[in-house]
Amino acid sequence: MLSNKRKKEIISLKQKKFRQRYGQFLVEGEKSVCELFNSNFNITEILLTENYFTKSKIEFDKSKILIISEKDMKSISTVDTPPGIIAVSNFKDLSLNLKNLENKITLVVDDISAPGNLGTIIRIADWYGIENLICSLNTVDMYNPKTINATMGSFARVNVFYRDLSEFLNKTKIKKYACVMNGNSIETINKQSEAIILIGNESKGISSKLIKSTDLKITIPRKGGAESLNAAIAAAIICHKFVFG
Repeated sequence: MLSNKRKKEIISLKQKKFRQRYGQFLVEGEKSVCELFNSNFNITEILLTENYFTKSKIEFDKSKILIISEKDMKSISTVDTPPGIIAVSNFKDLSLNLKNLENKITLVVDDISAPGNLGTIIRIADWYGIENLICSLNTVDMYNPKTINATMGSFARVNVFYRDLSEFLNKTKIKKYACVMNGNSIETINKQSEAIILIGNESKGISSKLIKSTDLKITIPRKGGAESLNAAIAAAIICHKFVFG
């Protein structure tokens, strides 16, 4: 049975300060919850409505199941149409070892403010087999429910770190590419086995301080009149070029 005290704690996980206090976050929907089962995240509770539980064919860990009312599901859920299943998971304890970035492509994002954009970038990284994403300290929280929902479960396979990017970029010897408006065309880039790709804020781009810490400025060629590309779209185009050439 879900106590009122615990229900209030779970509802509070919609806010960053409480996620950080409890070290936990919400995962909504069957697909994303099932991704947790095959990950190294530690699930503490699986909340199900009676209707969902009776119809589901998934084999759940019964020690973690809590059947809750439709009303409670609606109050806990962050989406307009509650999914009938929500998992509560502990944060993943990660340690960034620069050696683990060698012979790999790594995405780095500077000041991404929209949760949906960050979630989509995590999903893109997963699509292209990129294991690690390094975020600036002022990038939106990866455990924001909107971010988690936008990943469509990919958060379970991509390691996300928050670091001082200036310090990080100056420490790594891997070649660093900055995605800017006026750089070398990505058409000149061949398939890469090792690289650091830096993507900037949706409106401001990459800070000038960070650009100075990179090795090469690159640009996605433009034919039309659009002023810029969405950060996630830019990340997808560049990742495709670096991964497949």
